[in-house]
Order: sequence, then structure tokens, then C-alpha cells
Amino acid sequence: MVRGKIEIKKIENVTSRQVTFSKRRSGLFKKAHELSVLCDAQVAAIVFSQSGRLHEYSSSEMEKIIERYGKFSNALYVAERPQVERYLQELKMEMNRMVKKIDLLEVHHRFTPH
Repeated sequence: MVRGKIEIKKIENVTSRQVTFSKRRSGLFKKAHELSVLCDAQVAAIVFSQSGRLHEYSSSEMEKIIERYGKFSNALYVAERPQVERYLQELKMEMNRMVKKIDLLEVHHRFTPH
């Protein structure tokens, strides 16, 4: 039996949405487990339901995986730091230009008869 493709959009029926969430969450965690076992990978998946409930899977200690992720992502951020600094400088320059323009407009507005 071949299943047809479904349109990916929010499911409006609350009951159907909850059932789909539960089944797909289980499928996601099953795939994460398979990836971990087959490829000897450290895998973590964190999902918050619409109601805010936490669901998680990790192939080893979640805290260690999150700590490792934090170190890795911080290293990437630091490596790209010059680009971030340059962008911040450009934003500051643009802000200064806008402030000067606003000041000029306010002065012009004060001396223009109404």
C-alpha cells in the first residue's frame, strides 16, 4: 500500500493535530535512535509541544551533548567575529546618519510656518 503525499500545513483539527504530533514525534525519535546506533553518532532531539511540554531523546547524556554543542557553536561564532563586528559598525554608522537626519528634519519643522 502506497501512501499519498500530504500537504504540509498546520492541521486545524486539534485532536488530529495531537495524534499526528505524537506519531511523528515517535518517528523522529526512532530515526534519531537509528542514526545513533547505525553511525555511532551522538544524537539529541528536543521538541516542545504546542502546550509547552518538553519531549526529548538523546543517545547519551543530554547535558554532555548540549555542552558539546555549546562549545562548538561558540567556536563558530568566535571564528566569524570580525564579520559580526563589521556588521555592528555598519549598523552604528547607519543609526548615526538617521539620527542626524531626524535632527535636521526637526529643526526644519520648527522653522516652517504651519
